[in-house]
Amino acid sequence: MTAESAPGQARATPGGPAEAGPARQSDLSQRLVRYAVWLGVGTRILGDRRFLTTVITGVIGGYALVSLLKNNQARPVRRVGSWYKRLGEKELQRAQRALEPGKG
Repeated sequence: MTAESAPGQARATPGGPAEAGPARQSDLSQRLVRYAVWLGVGTRILGDRRFLTTVITGVIGGYALVSLLKNNQARPVRRVGSWYKRLGEKELQRAQRALEPGKG
């Protein structure tokens, strides 16, 4: 089995288009330039004091907010638990009084 090509049709190599070498090199160089620009922008931003101050303040504020929310959720749970415990103790005392001999 051989591959037949029509007259006037170029044969393509199995690796891709016939002129893939220069196109791939220019694509690679464009990507490298793009990465270099992003690296430059990133170092410029990370070197800015205002940016670092904003990020550090945001991280500290976020941690404080999460801690506050966590403590506010824990306190009502403890309060409900202690309420149930007191309620159970009262019910237990009432049941013991009802079961004492001579009273009832």
